[in-house]
Amino acid sequence: MPDFVPTSSREAINVFHFADRLKTELLLASRLLDYLMQLQEPEKAGGRSLFLEFLRGLEQELAFGGALVKDQDIVRVHAVMTGLIGMVDSGLLQEVQNHLTWIISTMTTYAQRCMEYLLAHKLL
Repeated sequence: MPDFVPTSSREAINVFHFADRLKTELLLASRLLDYLMQLQEPEKAGGRSLFLEFLRGLEQELAFGGALVKDQDIVRVHAVMTGLIGMVDSGLLQEVQNHLTWIISTMTTYAQRCMEYLLAHKLL
């Protein structure tokens, strides 16, 4: 889990917004993956292409958000996301869900730490 603790209200608000939004999008990715794994060829090939583009968009959002979060776990999350794109591109869909779950958990931790900071400073 991340060791991240916000140092200012501005950082807490920005990181909370980023982490919570990304977590929501990752949950959607998880649901899409479940659906994708149920498809039969040739629909599965088309679904995989669409899912890949969605993951690439998440990877880009992670790159932008990484500027907000000065923490090594964001670097790990970005590396795992890059690996997931490669796995999906290679058709290794069974292994993707566990990694998505780890990223969701990590983003949830970031959001929770920011929420705790905001509550402790009576900003919420």
